[in-house]
Amino acid sequence: MIQIEQSINMLNKRVTEISLIAPTIQLAQKTRNIIEQRNEEIDVFVPISKEDTLNDALRIARNLVEQGAKVIISRKGTASAIIESKLNVSVVAINSILSDYIESIEVAKYENGIIAFFSYGEMTDDVKSLCSMLDIKAKYYTFKTDKDCERIVRQSLTDGAVLGIGGVMTQKYSEMYNLKHITIENSEVSITSAIETAKQILQVQKEESKKQNELKVQLERYKAVLNFTHDAIIAVDEKGKVDVINPVAEQIVKTSPGYAVGKNIDEIIHNTSMFDTISNKEKQLNQLMDINGTLVSTNRIPIVVDDKVKGVVATFQDVKVIQENENKIRRSLHEKGLVARYHFRDIKGESDEIKNAISIAKSYASSDSTILIQGETGTGKELFAQSIHNSSSRKSGPFVAINCASLSSNLLESELFGYVEGAFTGAIKGGKIGLFELAHKGTIFLDEIGEIPIEIQAQLLRVLQEKEIRKVGSVVKTPVDVRVITATNRNLIDEMKSKSFREDLYYRIGVLNLTVPPLRERGGDVMLLGRFFFDKYLGSDKTKFLSMFEHIMKRVNSYKWYGNIRELQNFVERISVLMKYHGNGYDFEQLVSSFISKDYSISNNEDSIEEDQVCITTSVKGNDLNKWEAEKITSALKNNDLSIQKAADALGISRTTLWRKMKQYNIKL
Repeated sequence: MIQIEQSINMLNKRVTEISLIAPTIQLAQKTRNIIEQRNEEIDVFVPISKEDTLNDALRIARNLVEQGAKVIISRKGTASAIIESKLNVSVVAINSILSDYIESIEVAKYENGIIAFFSYGEMTDDVKSLCSMLDIKAKYYTFKTDKDCERIVRQSLTDGAVLGIGGVMTQKYSEMYNLKHITIENSEVSITSAIETAKQILQVQKEESKKQNELKVQLERYKAVLNFTHDAIIAVDEKGKVDVINPVAEQIVKTSPGYAVGKNIDEIIHNTSMFDTISNKEKQLNQLMDINGTLVSTNRIPIVVDDKVKGVVATFQDVKVIQENENKIRRSLHEKGLVARYHFRDIKGESDEIKNAISIAKSYASSDSTILIQGETGTGKELFAQSIHNSSSRKSGPFVAINCASLSSNLLESELFGYVEGAFTGAIKGGKIGLFELAHKGTIFLDEIGEIPIEIQAQLLRVLQEKEIRKVGSVVKTPVDVRVITATNRNLIDEMKSKSFREDLYYRIGVLNLTVPPLRERGGDVMLLGRFFFDKYLGSDKTKFLSMFEHIMKRVNSYKWYGNIRELQNFVERISVLMKYHGNGYDFEQLVSSFISKDYSISNNEDSIEEDQVCITTSVKGNDLNKWEAEKITSALKNNDLSIQKAADALGISRTTLWRKMKQYNIKL
């Protein structure tokens, strides 16, 4: 809002950053009109005192500065006085130009006598030249102070002046000594020029202030990092004198606060290698050294400017503290179950098929793309998923796994994405974080991806596309940085054809594809894996029963192992337990004969089966087949005390497959 203030008593409100002090009402009115036309944010003030205009203007200027004015505009004499008062403010003078004098010169050329031109500082050459051309008897007087002003007015009268041309200050003394006077008013051009200059100065001030604030914030940030980081930090100049040392470093080198600054580094650390870094310009990373009895891991980084070393920054970490912190993190992740336990070295096998799968999986570890792992039940798909995670750049992050077939649609949604308090009946207070959020900066493994309901598939697709989740019951989206690995034993192409699996999701999760070969295609790996499990279960007793074990494994050499490694592991565990507690007294021949005589349905007339078809014969078809299969499952549950795991083992299938079949046939415990 543009105002003309006529009294310093009115300076009790917030002022604009640019303010203008006009010595005359005429100048104030003119600047007000210009400011309104330009829609500028500038307040205008007029000194109220006629006798002491300059000091009144200075009082206004002081008040403006106190209330936040950054730039003050005024006529040249007043502006100079404000500058000399050394107020903390930028000052812009409204300079007089030739056009300001045109009307007064027009009057002066008809005067008979000397015309006195008064100015604060030298008069412009344009005015002098014009007066000379018009044969005006002009005499020019300059002043700096109020006393000077009175003196030159009196001098002009002594010199015979008949007309004075100047500003407000000379007008006062001209009236006092009866000298006819014309007060120069600044033109719109000179006023506009001063406003533009003031705006430019204010912009520069703001940019500089912003830079200074950013610098202060940066310095405070560095200070906070320096003083509160877990690392010890020491910086030296090119001569090896300590410039910076933080509290952690002072503790490690065992020196009092501030003592090391200015000292040579070899006085503080006797076995320092920082001089080597200065001389060879090469950084030294992860170096072990002993500092006053503390074993530390150190990095030494040269500070190079224009190819010249200007110093070195060294960071130190107490090795014992590093180990303790790593153990804490590992314990924490283990407690939450968010650690991948397996590595590629844990995948046993010498066959070309498994070696090829491992080689492909290792190449996938260096990428962040989604992976679809396909393979029959029991082939070790999660083992591959964990191994990929532990070989990737995300290995220090969490590994979160979920079996998508084990939960209903509603439960699966809340498990994957979490929920807010009150999202549904039974929601815990405070809500729950979802698995995608838990896996942030790590990997999420979605096993049995083919079992996800179609409505959850759409939500999962959005997460993969947008890289953000929305909790159940919330409208807030949370960004997540997660690598997604999925696995299935189903043929997802067929699932897409039957519209039970989204085609767009299939291509999104399967950027990289990995097929884990079934055990029956891995040749000698059966014996190798069998021996591995045998050694594991029998321990120190393995030598006693080794020949018996090898004989049994030869008997089952032609078995197809449709349950793959899981079935082999169960079989070896069973015979190991029987050997340990019954020895040669048990009829292993009967056990092996019964095992290899198990009949499996052959799909597509090939020597393979669908893993979710168990203990059925090819002569049973249609609804009779379903009825027969349901009866077999019920019988297995009854014969194994309703134990899901034992019934699944008896049927030669996984727990997940058994759960799915029970759900299909509505079998309830």
